[in-house]
Amino acid sequence: MTQEEINKGSRLIESIMGSTIKIKQEDVKDIPLAFLQPEDMKFHESWKWLMPVVVKIENDMGHTIVIKGTSCEVITKDGDSYSAEEETKLKAVWQAIVDFLDAEN
Repeated sequence: MTQEEINKGSRLIESIMGSTIKIKQEDVKDIPLAFLQPEDMKFHESWKWLMPVVVKIENDMGHTIVIKGTSCEVITKDGDSYSAEEETKLKAVWQAIVDFLDAEN
């Protein structure tokens, strides 16, 4: 994926997460998104960044995310589906979430 695709994905994720990602770990501080440029966001390369997004999509937005091997599928409440299969599990989850958010905007 290109830096432009990563930046677009980061902005889409930021739009649903608000100004801060809350990380529920004692050794990690919350991440203030409002002060970061898209190229400084690490959703595409860190589970600590991406898992709060998964939790928000499932718990707050009511959609389902199915992760299996190196594939991921976001299933909306309306039954729409956005899936990705990549070389790693992290990339698949990121791509499926970005595809879902891009279609929702």
